[in-house]
Amino acid sequence: MVAVACTRADAQYLPSTPLTFAEGRVVIGGDVQAGIAARDEEAWFNYTDYEHDALRMLRWSVAGEWRIAPRLAFLGELRGENTDAPRASAAYLRVRPFARVPLDVQAGRIPPTFGAFGRRVYSTDNPLIGYPLVYQYLLSIRSDAIPANADELLRMRARGWLSSFSIGSPEVHPGVPVITGFRWDTGVQVRVGTDRAQGAVALTNGSLSEPRVRDNNGGKQVTARFQFQPLFGLVVGVSGARGAWLDRHVEDLVPPGQRDARQQALGFDAEYSRGHWIVRAEGIRSTWEMPGAASGGGALNLVATGGWVEGRYRLTPRLYVGGRADRLTFSRVWSVEEGASLPWEAPVTRMEGAVGLYLQRNVIARVGVQRDLRDGGRVRERTYVATQVLFWF
Repeated sequence: MVAVACTRADAQYLPSTPLTFAEGRVVIGGDVQAGIAARDEEAWFNYTDYEHDALRMLRWSVAGEWRIAPRLAFLGELRGENTDAPRASAAYLRVRPFARVPLDVQAGRIPPTFGAFGRRVYSTDNPLIGYPLVYQYLLSIRSDAIPANADELLRMRARGWLSSFSIGSPEVHPGVPVITGFRWDTGVQVRVGTDRAQGAVALTNGSLSEPRVRDNNGGKQVTARFQFQPLFGLVVGVSGARGAWLDRHVEDLVPPGQRDARQQALGFDAEYSRGHWIVRAEGIRSTWEMPGAASGGGALNLVATGGWVEGRYRLTPRLYVGGRADRLTFSRVWSVEEGASLPWEAPVTRMEGAVGLYLQRNVIARVGVQRDLRDGGRVRERTYVATQVLFWF
């Protein structure tokens, strides 16, 4: 809320800290980010699984915690993007069964277990405007439609913003990312440990590529992560996930022995901070089991390997510079039409840099440049200049 007063001494400003109610048992925070960049209707490098441009987005969220009892709380987040209707991006109960044991059980639409990027409040923690490729860039594959053979898959290379296949849904629709950074999954998560070492395991409905509120197949996903701090300023984590990823309507169209298709992933992440520096890195390898068509076509194991390194340096208490180097590559499949093996998706490289200025403690203005290169598709390279303002409390 903004209030206007007649004198400077009585002026009120936007909140700078979370709001508390009911003697501290209810806490509410939020953020608003507005980004501007040139419209992109050709390359689609920054298209998201909510069909928005990550560099051209008005995004807001309101998050809250209600401590129902000393060891029971309800947490949730309401989020909106551009003119879309608001949605509940998080809604879960947190139970701490034992007063002296650092163990939590969370149930509902829960925070991610896999990796580091999705586990941070990244609108405020991101030194850049864009997102890492593995968490944003859309691939051609879809859970509701599959190709009849490898050549049909290869014809959709670099078409993740709008792909189509002959088995399953006939609609033209965006594909999925390696891991979505914009949606949380639904299920149960158990966490145990301290800041020095902790572990978590979760059982959820969807997959890393496509989290679900309601299950769309007969399988579940199991995700686990272990994190430790070997020395001050350094945090290292390893993650793993395995879960069913195809829609049940597609499973009905493939040979019985290929219906239990899974997405499997392994990840490594690290963060080191010292003085004015903070450096982060993450590497992820994901495999999707892609069934053959009902005619008996052979199944494919499609592999994507991605990694990024980013850093931020504070020049002054109010001014910083940041940068990220990012790469996403893919395994090869045999093309009968070409008589050669080709990557099943076009590899992508992204370089991004930004300058950020704290206008006040909880307001940042950013200017960034992003360079994308792709080994395929109609548009193979593009440079974007973007600006963003971020406010949070």
